[in-house]
Amino acid sequence: MWKQLAVGLIALAGASAVSAQSSSVEDNIIESLSEARPDFEFTDVRPAPFDGLYQVQVTGGPVLYVNEDASLMIAGDVFTVGPNGFARYEDPELVKKRKELAASLKDKDSIAFAPEGESKAVVYVFTDVDCGFCRRLHSQMHSYQDGGETKPGYNDLGIEIRYLAYPRAGVNSPSARKLETAWCADDRQAVMDRLKNLQAVDTQSCDSNPVAEHYRLGGQFGVNGTPALILPDGSMQPGYLPPERLAQTLGL
Repeated sequence: MWKQLAVGLIALAGASAVSAQSSSVEDNIIESLSEARPDFEFTDVRPAPFDGLYQVQVTGGPVLYVNEDASLMIAGDVFTVGPNGFARYEDPELVKKRKELAASLKDKDSIAFAPEGESKAVVYVFTDVDCGFCRRLHSQMHSYQDGGETKPGYNDLGIEIRYLAYPRAGVNSPSARKLETAWCADDRQAVMDRLKNLQAVDTQSCDSNPVAEHYRLGGQFGVNGTPALILPDGSMQPGYLPPERLAQTLGL
C-alpha cells in the first residue's frame, strides 16, 4: 500500500502550492499532502535531519520527507552511515515522544506476559494475532526448541512483554475483533494464548476495549507493521527479534 502512496503523492510535483503568506510552511505541507491524498492523516511536520526537507508522519504509515513547497517527496527509511555499516535512523523527537507515551500507559492498557521474578526490562509490542511473526514471538515467551537446542524465552531472560493491539487491516477488521475479544476476556492472557495458537475463541465485545485507541497510538509511534517493539529508551524495533538478540539489544 505504501508503494501506492509514494506513486500517488509524487503527483504533488504538478499540484498547485498553497501561498506561503497565508500560513506556515508546516501548515502548507499538511494542506498540500491532504489535498493530494485526503484518505490519509498527516501529522508531526518538522525539519528533517538533513537540510532542505521536512519530515511528515503518515498515521499508521511511513515517515515522508517533503520539500518546502510540498511539490516533491520521498517515502522510506533513513539510514546513518558509519565505519560499522548502515543503521536505521531514529528521529530523536519521536524517540522521546514514544518514551513519554509508553510511560503514560497504565497496566490495564496492555496484556502483559511477565517473568516469574523481577522484570529486567519492559518491552511494549504492537501485535496482530493474524501475523505470523507475532505468533512466532509469542511462541518464544518461555523456553523453546530451535534446531534441537533448548533456548531461553523472553520471560526466562527477564524481559516482560506488554502487548498493545494493532490490527493491520484496520479497526473494523476480523483481526480487530479477535484482539477485542482478548482485551474483553476475564483471563486476557489465556485468550491471547489461544488466539496466538490459532485456537477457536468465542467472540466478545465490550465498551472498554482499547483496540481503536491502540491503533491510533501506533500511528503516533510510527508503527506501520507488526510486531513492532517499543524499547525502554523509546526506540522502535520494527519486526521480530529472537529472545537472546532482544536481550542483547537491551543490554541484559
